[in-house]
Amino acid sequence: MNKNILKVIPVFFIGLNLYALDINEAVEISLLNNNNLKKQQYIYDEAKENINISKSSYQPKLDLSYTYNANAEDINSSGKDNSNASAVLSYNLFNGLTDKYNLKSSEQLADTSMYNYQAAKYDLIYSVKQYYITYLKSLKNIETQNNAFKLLEQQYKDSENRFAQGLLARNDLLQVNAQMLQSKQDLARAKADSKIARYQLKNVLGGSLDSNEKINDLQKEKIMLENYNLEELDSRSEIKAVKMTIESLVSQKSANKGNYMPSADLSLTYTKYGDDAFLDVDDSNVDDQQTATINLKWNLFNGGKDSSQDIIYQKRLLQTKEALEDLKLSIKLQYEEAIEEFEVSQLNFETAKVSLEQSNENYKIVNNRFKEGLSSSTDLINANFLLSSAKQSFDNAYYDRFLAKASLDRIFEK
Repeated sequence: MNKNILKVIPVFFIGLNLYALDINEAVEISLLNNNNLKKQQYIYDEAKENINISKSSYQPKLDLSYTYNANAEDINSSGKDNSNASAVLSYNLFNGLTDKYNLKSSEQLADTSMYNYQAAKYDLIYSVKQYYITYLKSLKNIETQNNAFKLLEQQYKDSENRFAQGLLARNDLLQVNAQMLQSKQDLARAKADSKIARYQLKNVLGGSLDSNEKINDLQKEKIMLENYNLEELDSRSEIKAVKMTIESLVSQKSANKGNYMPSADLSLTYTKYGDDAFLDVDDSNVDDQQTATINLKWNLFNGGKDSSQDIIYQKRLLQTKEALEDLKLSIKLQYEEAIEEFEVSQLNFETAKVSLEQSNENYKIVNNRFKEGLSSSTDLINANFLLSSAKQSFDNAYYDRFLAKASLDRIFEK
């Protein structure tokens, strides 16, 4: 083989896009790159850090302080500077179990955030499938509009010939031309819509979609549903998140009751005194000070704030419980709508196949009759419109099945 040809072959294949994205790969890419999902992950990470903040209440605290006083009387030698440094180690012995329930609430809120993250992930998977299928539908629409334009373009050429031969009236020629121009506009609109659909898909993938990257079509004549268990609907991430929110509110309510109880703190203090900024002393009688203090405190009345806070937590609990029941009803409604939509899409697909076959046959018949002078331009235009509509209905029904299946998968978090 010619060596020059061997050098060209690798360059040639590098220039080609040999890779095509499929719907499952699109989902994987989005899970890695989608900005909204990353945001939800950061929210979850923040919630986990709040647990560490709550745990810090069980740890001792160490404070250092330093004070230096420069007395103005030093100018007349009638006074001395002084300084002191202190180290205070403190520990909360008891605060009415508030720390315990605050920690429990933080853990429950972290679980809530985790479930919200999972729900966002399944929402993202459904969105990717939705935008992916919408883009495929837009490509089919371009194909349909392009075919309709070409048929009208050919009809216009034939009509021009017949008009030149005196076999077609001028108004019929103008009618065909007007329809052809309208079809050209529809084709331009279809191309623009397809570009927007691709941008939407690119955005949901976190910007990870090259302009020349191909998209694999979905090839399934029959789509079978899984055995969905309705009891699984009560295990949806959103429902778990709301249930965990309820538990967190109960913990917060218990933590608030700690305000009705006394608190006890222990502190150990070591203080060193000095006569200058460096803590040096001239008087050997000046001793360092070491103290241990236990502080007991019990608020007997704070203007009714704690009781009002109890009522607020109780009302929040009732609100959240109502929201939970409403969410359960909403999810069950989503299932009923999705299963009906799937059955309708299956039926529409079967009827659309028959309609497309008949529309194709009808166009061939009318076109042959038009060439023989037995059908008018209007008849052929109508046959073209019927064919385009049937093709659009077929494509929509074909992909609507995938959308309905994706919706059911989202509902059951598949």
